[in-house]
Amino acid sequence: MVNLGPCVPDELIVQECRRRVPDLVVVSTLNGHGVTDGLRVIRRIRSIPAMSDKPVVIGGKLGVGGRQPLHVVAKLVDSGYDAVFDDGAPMAEFDRYLHRVVARHQRAVSSAGGTG
Repeated sequence: MVNLGPCVPDELIVQECRRRVPDLVVVSTLNGHGVTDGLRVIRRIRSIPAMSDKPVVIGGKLGVGGRQPLHVVAKLVDSGYDAVFDDGAPMAEFDRYLHRVVARHQRAVSSAGGTG
């Protein structure tokens, strides 16, 4: 696991995605600009061929007005996020999502004959 830290510039995210090709990217936001920043960064991540099918999620304080309306969440999903965990979403939702991603990854590795 790699944590790039707070307020990561888009270019660093792109650089690390190209270099590492992570199995999962989690974009966490707490400044209330998650929708705006998230829409911008997902386009950059999805422009990397190796990241086109990797899971990318966003969560946290997506806006300054509390939980986002469903059409805003849908816009994030339509733009390329696999899941959106809005401010106040139960941590159990994220945990369930992570378990599905890990299980899918393990099945893919097993079917490819790998060990990782």
